[in-house]
Amino acid sequence: MMPSCGYVLCCMERTGSNLLARALSGTGLAGRPVEFFNPSEQDKPWMRDILGDSNMVEGLPKILSAGTTPNGRFGAKIHWGHFKYLGMNITGESDDSLRTAGYELLRSRLPELLSQQAASDLLRPRFSDLSLQRAAYALLRSMVPDLRVIWLRRQNMVARAISLFRARQTGVWYKALSKSDIVPQRNECNFDFAEIHILYCLGGFQEDLLRQFLQETEIVPHRVVYEELVADYEATVRRTLEFLDIKGEQTSIPPASSLKQSDALSEEWEERYRELSTEAGL
Repeated sequence: MMPSCGYVLCCMERTGSNLLARALSGTGLAGRPVEFFNPSEQDKPWMRDILGDSNMVEGLPKILSAGTTPNGRFGAKIHWGHFKYLGMNITGESDDSLRTAGYELLRSRLPELLSQQAASDLLRPRFSDLSLQRAAYALLRSMVPDLRVIWLRRQNMVARAISLFRARQTGVWYKALSKSDIVPQRNECNFDFAEIHILYCLGGFQEDLLRQFLQETEIVPHRVVYEELVADYEATVRRTLEFLDIKGEQTSIPPASSLKQSDALSEEWEERYRELSTEAGL
């Protein structure tokens, strides 16, 4: 089925996108917002089942069909880096190093630690061109009538960086309520101030680029804040459904499918990070 309307859930890692996407998908009325454009997912069986022998651009109609619910609404979850990857596929470019280039550039400056502003000044000359992201959005908009944007963000960017660092190290990206969804966990990692700081600076820069992209393309998104989603799950999901013109108390919102991952260790690390960053004048 091809969509009659749709949306993209635009976000970064560790902002509650899995929680919100599963909630929207679980209604059966709000598309199936999964990471169709994630470069790491392209060769996995579920994506090959959708694309067959097609590449991402040739197979876009297949993706649109897979992400559309019977009422004609399409949904996709797109992290900031996925926009660029889709744009590269449109233009025929291919450079896997771009996926980690920003992180590697900041890491190359260790043991020096940059402030958020200094990190942004270092990154901007190489990553401020948004033409690939604009091409990706334009293509989706040309194929999905009334394409809307949900912007999911996290206020506490230090907590986000810590969450991302721990997920990368342990391989655990969410805590499932269902035993069938449990992901095998590697050993817990140790606190690493420099690595967390790099992820914090990179996250702030990427969020600034996303904000710039929305402004330049004159997109007025529906804004969802992670902290509000966690604090009042059902009300936040219902407001998002209203933005998508899916209204009425009769719409069934599924229970939260995952648990909040931050714990006492996360809080301890955040306090430790803030103390060290203050001492370092960051």
